[in-house]
Amino acid sequence: MKQYIIFDIDGTLNRTDLYAVEAYEKALEKRDLKVERKEIIACIGLSPAAIIEKLFGILKEDELKAWRADIERYEAVLMAERACTFEGIEETLTALKSAGYGLSICSNAYPDHINRVLSALRLTSYFDRIGSLAMGSNKTEIIRRMIDETGCGALMVGDRRFDVWAARDNHIPVIGCAYGYAPEEVRDADAIVWKPEEILDAVKRLRSEELV
Repeated sequence: MKQYIIFDIDGTLNRTDLYAVEAYEKALEKRDLKVERKEIIACIGLSPAAIIEKLFGILKEDELKAWRADIERYEAVLMAERACTFEGIEETLTALKSAGYGLSICSNAYPDHINRVLSALRLTSYFDRIGSLAMGSNKTEIIRRMIDETGCGALMVGDRRFDVWAARDNHIPVIGCAYGYAPEEVRDADAIVWKPEEILDAVKRLRSEELV
């Protein structure tokens, strides 16, 4: 049976802070608000609704539309200039595909945004499947649907606690990326990696343990 390695994007593949922090600072400044860099980074990887709740609590519909339009506009410019993977990601994805694994994405974002990010990172061709908020309201639901649709085994790779929770809820192994934005959140992962080059060995180790 084919095995899929399911990747989170932000903080796992994508050095999102390189463009997202400034984009959020610009959008917040436009509203006469200032939020510390660490608070913005804490939003990276959250769903759009969770980011709004964290930053504002609640927004009226017109305010929400304006906020989303500003973030999309600022990110588009900065992403085109700065988008970059963590060092070693492309080599790791190549090695995983060469080893026979299928690769997929599970993100707390919608398809259009995911496709823009993957295109900016030049990673689109590596992934067979894209799991997004169009498939469920959270990562647990998204992964469950992906597993049901493919009928394949799976393993999650991510840098936030909700990546670990989603893997646990679906009874699949999880690799925690401590090089990402919240290393303290992945302490309970089945394996922890400190750089992308360690992911392949972690995958092989967890897969061999499953077969015992």
